Amino acid sequence: MSEWFKTWFDSDYYHLLYKDRDHTEAEKFINNIYQYLNPNPNDTVLDLACGKGRHSIYLNRMGAAVEGCDYSENSINYAKQFENDRLRFYTHDMRNSLPKTYDYIFNLFTSFGYFESIEEHQMTLQNIFNGLNDKGLFIFDFMNTVHVLEHLVANEEVQKESVSFNIKRELIEGFITKHISFDINGNKHKYKEEVRALHPDELIKMMENCGFSVQEKFGNYQLAPFDLQKSKRFILILSK
Repeated sequence: MSEWFKTWFDSDYYHLLYKDRDHTEAEKFINNIYQYLNPNPNDTVLDLACGKGRHSIYLNRMGAAVEGCDYSENSINYAKQFENDRLRFYTHDMRNSLPKTYDYIFNLFTSFGYFESIEEHQMTLQNIFNGLNDKGLFIFDFMNTVHVLEHLVANEEVQKESVSFNIKRELIEGFITKHISFDINGNKHKYKEEVRALHPDELIKMMENCGFSVQEKFGNYQLAPFDLQKSKRFILILSK
């Protein structure tokens, strides 16, 4: 398995394919979770795997002191234009220890499950646990793989501007794999996304192995209770 995220996330075509994502829904979710957490003004927040920083910026506008980190150097370079005295960005591979500790760590919108081995994912969760202050909380938002696999769309064509993306989805050796292909001026381009199909029960066990305690489970961005069969999301609030 190649580390597909090293090239795909820095590709212009990645940003083209996903440019029309529903950011309103994401901001409503952040509003809901922020009100639920009710952090103090001096609490520190890490947005782990922040991409271009959209959600870090939104959290900062709500009053939080935020740092965002991401593997993609291009994304972090873009995000740095929005820095202020309570908003900072830096490049970081989540498989490595965090450089400091925080009161809250957010990992949102399925920004997990990209690595080849379970050990790498377990190491990442341990790094997050170690990166929290003593009473810190980890907010983890992942797909509910039970629901995703039940409703997997095998083939899809998506038109974005002049580019027609052909998308094929399948489960391969424990990974939900998305094959993305398209032509540009007669040149064929192929990328893929691979996310480990971690069952909610498996994720909870991995969290508990690190020392986390589950405080709450939600099943959507309106913070409804989690239902294994019906919920599209698997959102955990975890304490150290």
